[in-house]
Amino acid sequence: MTTQEEGFEKYYRGHHKGLFFWIRNARAIAIPQSALPALLAIVLCIVQPGFTWWIAILAFFGVCVGHLGMNLADDYFDYCRDSRIRSTLSKNSIRARLDKCTYINNGDATIDDLRKAMCAFLAIAGSLGVLCVLAQWWLHGWQSALWVVMYAILGLFVGINYSGGPLKLCMHGLGELVIGTMFGPLLMLGVQAAVCGTAFSWPMAVMGTAIGLLVTNIVYVHSVMETEADGELGKMTFARLFKSRTTQLVFVGIFALLPYALLGLGIYLGWWTWWYLATLLTLPMSVYLIYSLQRFVNGLPTDDNPRWWMGPMTEFEIFKETGMDWFLIRWLLARNVVMYWCLIIIIVQIITLCCN
Repeated sequence: MTTQEEGFEKYYRGHHKGLFFWIRNARAIAIPQSALPALLAIVLCIVQPGFTWWIAILAFFGVCVGHLGMNLADDYFDYCRDSRIRSTLSKNSIRARLDKCTYINNGDATIDDLRKAMCAFLAIAGSLGVLCVLAQWWLHGWQSALWVVMYAILGLFVGINYSGGPLKLCMHGLGELVIGTMFGPLLMLGVQAAVCGTAFSWPMAVMGTAIGLLVTNIVYVHSVMETEADGELGKMTFARLFKSRTTQLVFVGIFALLPYALLGLGIYLGWWTWWYLATLLTLPMSVYLIYSLQRFVNGLPTDDNPRWWMGPMTEFEIFKETGMDWFLIRWLLARNVVMYWCLIIIIVQIITLCCN
């Protein structure tokens, strides 16, 4: 049987130490959790005054490149804090084998290479952000440009302080909430400011919060499954703030189901069309995620085989061979809920625009 280390090597290696090497090691598999909310924000902004297509394109790529840069920054600060190979510290942790700096520990790159790659990605994202700022200044004045700057600085501050900086928020059990905030309301309001010059709007804030809750669940589900292993590693997570498994599962339900209530609120207030209720097609996925996780943490039998309605789960056979299927099926399911939520609303919004 293929070992976890061999499976990791098979899935994550095989690229030269160039652009694609760093994109892969920046966890490009997670790009949908930033790209789709950014695209959703852009589509929602099309009907707003001041919307500019070419700025939207700059903002979209800036978000994606910035996400990759922040992932590398997380690796950098994490490695500087503790360079030991995590898989040797906790034999029970899947995340220890997947997430952190394996490419440094196995000699594919050095910490200096990582620092340069991190700075390069963040510099590219920053350059795209500067272009958005200058464009808004030119089109709508310095006040609109100032809001773009404020969202960008806030995003950079929160992102760096996730695992680095003076706050090190992930070390205090706030990492999941930080990720949800960054890839939810902060990202979507920032994109709106970049493409329209709008300082703030309640519809975008509520939609961003709904998406942020779903994104939070992607990483929170990790934490619930790996509570004991994270304890061995000395890693504080939001799940570890709670002593009770029941409380942990209650928050899974909140993160998974509250977005549907927020969507209903927006429809009731007349912000969005009733066709947005098509997102209810994802409700079985969210309910099954809660049910499956509840059975898993209580040691009950679970069927960890993908179904067609769970969405894409590429390379799952590799995960199955290495014994990581129990972990990754729930991660992929939570990720797919976010993907489908965004795609459904994007499609509905585009059809609505075409019909009008």
